[in-house]
Amino acid sequence: MAGVLITRGITPAIPAGGLTASLDAEGRQTLSCILYVNFDVVPTWISLALLHLKNAAEARSNRNQAQIENINIDLGVALEREFEASMQAVMAAAIAIDSFYAVLKNHVKLPAELTTEWREKRTARHAQVTEVIKRAFALKPQGVRFLKQNLKELYKMRDQAVHPPSKFEAPVLHPELNVGVEWRFVYFCATNAELAVNAMTGIFWDLAHSRNPANSRVIEYMDSLRLRLQELMPKGHPTKPVAENNQ
Repeated sequence: MAGVLITRGITPAIPAGGLTASLDAEGRQTLSCILYVNFDVVPTWISLALLHLKNAAEARSNRNQAQIENINIDLGVALEREFEASMQAVMAAAIAIDSFYAVLKNHVKLPAELTTEWREKRTARHAQVTEVIKRAFALKPQGVRFLKQNLKELYKMRDQAVHPPSKFEAPVLHPELNVGVEWRFVYFCATNAELAVNAMTGIFWDLAHSRNPANSRVIEYMDSLRLRLQELMPKGHPTKPVAENNQ
């Protein structure tokens, strides 16, 4: 390789024993360095969630206009695009949380018996993620309950996208169109995507401004993430917990 390109979001590191110095037969010094790199995908998935949410909102606007103009073909296309963008927004929001969980697991100590219990009891994903975040930020009981409920709803929506039932079902009433549609077009709509994405960004925003990180490694990571969040959301975020979603 001619070199290593270090871009935004990439953290370089030198492994143990990766930097060596030696002298040749003529007394000339030679330096050797092994460089490892790691790219933080958490901001990437947050950005994708926000982008897909924007697309879902635009599709909803187009859908409303098509309904006003009574153009069924355009209405169907806009409804499908709203569904696609909303589902992708939900997926990106859940993956952002999963990526964050993967980072934090490297920064907190989990008892071996706890991870064994999770494996044996097949503990739900949202419960595992909640426990790791609780340990990383010393959350109080009320905060843990709120976080767990929001993550439970977010992962439920994620699972509906990844593992949806394939059986035939009766149409459900679309609350804005007042017509029957396949359930996915109600479940994955811009309104629900907004709830999911705002819950995700709210979690990150609150934790990034938390005063209770468990250790210096968490503090260092959150300092970096806080800057990226401010770039993505210069005005902060609207707090609309996904737990409010009644669909």
